[in-house]
Amino acid sequence: MTLRTLLILINIAAVLVIVVIIGAKVLSVRREPTERPASNRTPFYDDDVLEDAHLTKVLRWTLLFSTIVAIVLPLYWLLEPSRQDQEAKGFEDRAVERGAVLYANKNMPAYEGAKSLLCADCHGADGGGGSRSFVLAPDAQGDPKATPVQEVWQVPSLNDIFYRYTEDPTTMVQQVTDIITYGRPGTPMPAWGVAGGGPKNVQSVSDLVAYLRSIQVSPAKARAAADQKIKDYQTLAATSEATAQTNLGDAQKKLDEAQTPEQRAKYQGEIEAAREGIRRSRAYADEVAQMGQGELLFNTQCARCHTKGWSTLDPSNGFVPLPEPAGSGALGPSLRGDSVESQFPGETGKQKQYDWVAVGAEVNKAYGVRGISSGKMPHFGDILSRAQIDAIIEYERNL
Repeated sequence: MTLRTLLILINIAAVLVIVVIIGAKVLSVRREPTERPASNRTPFYDDDVLEDAHLTKVLRWTLLFSTIVAIVLPLYWLLEPSRQDQEAKGFEDRAVERGAVLYANKNMPAYEGAKSLLCADCHGADGGGGSRSFVLAPDAQGDPKATPVQEVWQVPSLNDIFYRYTEDPTTMVQQVTDIITYGRPGTPMPAWGVAGGGPKNVQSVSDLVAYLRSIQVSPAKARAAADQKIKDYQTLAATSEATAQTNLGDAQKKLDEAQTPEQRAKYQGEIEAAREGIRRSRAYADEVAQMGQGELLFNTQCARCHTKGWSTLDPSNGFVPLPEPAGSGALGPSLRGDSVESQFPGETGKQKQYDWVAVGAEVNKAYGVRGISSGKMPHFGDILSRAQIDAIIEYERNL
């Protein structure tokens, strides 16, 4: 039983006692009890009793309660810091519990049908990332006449997100809060906060942030996840052709069973897309096999923001447009041409660029040549090693 539960029970008992006393008084009036003389006419103790036994009794009670106060007040003073710490921890724990309910999907114990937002369906039950089916609209493809395309959007991990943002108490959670509040337009991530047009108030968004902080993996696991992302990326490239071959076989079978001209046209299009997927997959597998460490790290850590279309990369699907050239810009600015050298010129610029990538800069603080941080650029010093960040920097300076 917690202290909070005990206090609740004590208050309930006190209320019941008060109710019983009031009820007894009301019933005693209804029974018309014997009239008593007024209090000021009731005989009191004689002087010898009043100034001896009665006075001694009152003084004893006074001494007892004075002793209790003398002991309790110092104890309260000594215990107050820990009580405040426990209350702060309790406040955070309750926020985490509410956030867990909001994050949960139907397969998680914290799921509540009327409250849960099903975040885990996209980001994974452990926050390790996942994928989400998404329709790429014509405007997002850069061609208003294009046909909407069903694609698989690679959803980022959240169990390492606080390693990527400044640990300053005033700004530590602001970027994550903004992402939840306003979403990511043009992606499957909707706005959840009222300020962004979503259904949840500031308290709910804060609860979600508290829960995400509670599921952060250790730094060692975060670093291991970075290496795993490279392996998964290489595996995708290596197995993409087999997926495209399977798609081709399925489309050919559908075409053989087609009954109407519309069906034949549809399945013929799928066959052509599968053949395009085979061609793309072969070329992309060769490309990935020749990539250096810097390019592999850039593609798995930076391309999501700095390369348009990266989150929907699927060489086996001929319907889905391939990403734009690496580092050509999307949510983050373009890094191609002389843009990086202009921002971080010369050999001394490499160290400044490392500081920008590894540590970042707080909102409105300067970086590089006349750069002003918006606070949106994550830092990677807690996830990647110095050698890995240097490899990324070298790759970016040669784009």
